[in-house]
Amino acid sequence: MEHGQSIAITYTSVCPAKCVKMADMQRGYSGVIECTEWRGFFNCHKMDELSDYLRSRHVPEEDIQRMEQEKMDSSVITLMTDDQLREYLPSYGDRLAVFGYCRRKEKEPTSRKSKLFDRLRGKLLKEFWNDFYEQCTMGNGFKVPYLRHDFGKQEWESVGRIITFGWQKEKYLPVKLSPVILEQALLGFVESDLVDSFLKYVSESERVIFESCRSDFEGVDQEELLEIMDIHNCRRLPTADNFEPILKEIAHQKLIQEPAFVIEQWNNTLAPLRSELKGIAAVYEELQPTSRKIMRSMTYPSTQNAQEKQMVKYVSAYLRESDTQHLSLFLRFCTGSDLFTGKSITVSFTQLQGFQRRPVAHTCGCYLELPVSYDHYPDFRHEMNKVLDSNVWVMDIV
Repeated sequence: MEHGQSIAITYTSVCPAKCVKMADMQRGYSGVIECTEWRGFFNCHKMDELSDYLRSRHVPEEDIQRMEQEKMDSSVITLMTDDQLREYLPSYGDRLAVFGYCRRKEKEPTSRKSKLFDRLRGKLLKEFWNDFYEQCTMGNGFKVPYLRHDFGKQEWESVGRIITFGWQKEKYLPVKLSPVILEQALLGFVESDLVDSFLKYVSESERVIFESCRSDFEGVDQEELLEIMDIHNCRRLPTADNFEPILKEIAHQKLIQEPAFVIEQWNNTLAPLRSELKGIAAVYEELQPTSRKIMRSMTYPSTQNAQEKQMVKYVSAYLRESDTQHLSLFLRFCTGSDLFTGKSITVSFTQLQGFQRRPVAHTCGCYLELPVSYDHYPDFRHEMNKVLDSNVWVMDIV
């Protein structure tokens, strides 16, 4: 892959063979790019790593942007003289450090495939699990694995290895899976409230009926209740006295008994996580994005002019009014993961205007570049939503 080359990567839907390939992610990206149904173009160049290094030395952002615009990567800088580089980096210490950094980078025997895969790993996990939820699970808020005739022992073990790999490499868990599934597989027993998880598994209309039965059984439409109980294969007539035990039995059947084969296959593959994931429900809660968590993870320049201070207020207002879906999309845009994994987001400001004005994110280093040319908050909110809702992610891969 040469500098500036565009690579088209095509993803196909989840199938048993591709689940097995996905489980071998650490071997490289060649077996992974087929795992989810998503298309993207990746511009591969070396500039991102150099820019990250310059930012770590607190080089002014305008100098970094100028070098990016002129496509000065490590291979170019090794051909320059000190006088030539002085036009971009006035500090002698920065020039010496950059020359040394670029010479080291040019000598490193790195694998481009491996580096590409490392950058895409979080995105691929997100896309894989989105397709997995659609094609291999049942449920509303919480999902439960669905037994398929084309998914046997090997395929479900591979999915278990993907869970292990995602946590070990990215601190990523498929949080839409009911936590009782992972608890049973990891611990051999359930810590979470089984009925509460079941109520998040059923449809919204069924949840309303079940909760009404728990508080006022006589006030519920009995005909509708019986229809719902029949859907869940209930063989007893519910009454005010026996409804709670029946509900617990149905919850156990749906969440533990029916996916028992899957849980059995995951029991061994998730074994490396037992010491780390003793409180699944707490881990789920920590991974859920909130506006407060994201705002605390963002770092802004220490000195700001009036326009930049206004942009900080716009970002805070945007995060506070965003729903969970848009908070996840914002995290995915900035970090590559739709879950809150504790990564710090470094914000800088640009002078982009007109058709070039747009928020720009570098997921490799979790950098967010924001133009300061928005006249009003609604303009910023509209443009940010357009970027996040487009589901088109332009990623610069080193």
